[in-house]
Amino acid sequence: MIGVLPAFLLSIDVPTLLVGFVLGIVASAIAALIYEHSTRPNLEVALDEGGRAQAQVPGNPPHEFYHLRIRNLPSRWPFPGRKPAWRVRTTLEVFRPDGSRAIAEAIQVRWTSHPEPMVPVIVEGQPANILDPAKVISGGNVDVHGHDDQQFAVAVKFDGEEACFLFNNLSYTFVRWQNPAWRLPVGEYRLSVTVYYERGRLQRDFRLRNEGTSLDQLVLSRWKRPCRSNGTEQFPTNLAVPRGELPQNRSFMPGQDGLRTQPCARNS
Repeated sequence: MIGVLPAFLLSIDVPTLLVGFVLGIVASAIAALIYEHSTRPNLEVALDEGGRAQAQVPGNPPHEFYHLRIRNLPSRWPFPGRKPAWRVRTTLEVFRPDGSRAIAEAIQVRWTSHPEPMVPVIVEGQPANILDPAKVISGGNVDVHGHDDQQFAVAVKFDGEEACFLFNNLSYTFVRWQNPAWRLPVGEYRLSVTVYYERGRLQRDFRLRNEGTSLDQLVLSRWKRPCRSNGTEQFPTNLAVPRGELPQNRSFMPGQDGLRTQPCARNS
């Protein structure tokens, strides 16, 4: 047997064996990359299509909370689904149509799947609730799974009042959740939603129209920049456009009044 073994080894085509081995490794690596790319989280911000969140606190007029939601988009066939996006953080900025800030700061959104950031206490023998800083911090992140969209609050409005107010965990420190610094009078605003997660960041714009005192007169919709007659659209100069948000064949051109213009994508 010992004498036969060398002859057997000599009959093996070593170069072919090595090529097959290398090709196997390459094919496995390519398959792993395709699987990783096809199943990684892919988030999108969408309008909330659920029921309206209306309620009434005794002694106050009816109120309504207005929401958006984030979903982890389905994967393509033949992959069964995407991996969860862990510890997603989202901020909200508000601009007027001319690009100026309506709210000075970017605020971190409140996820409705988290409990209210309050803790019950006794004050002078009476039950009360105070803000729990630990819940505020921990409530800033959420995991987004493919089977479970995550809803977040945008604003609150009371019936019979013209103004609405942005709403998040810090709003609980104000009477009727109305932070004066986050007040939005009647008008139209652009909501810039930025989502941070392991894949990078996602930025989407929505329109908030506050048209009067009725709860029905606050409407959220997708932001569509109007086309001019010369085939260009305005875009505020003070906004950073994330890489990849615009097609490569659409470049910015100088504009006026603090705005830039670019070729307009009609009906998009």
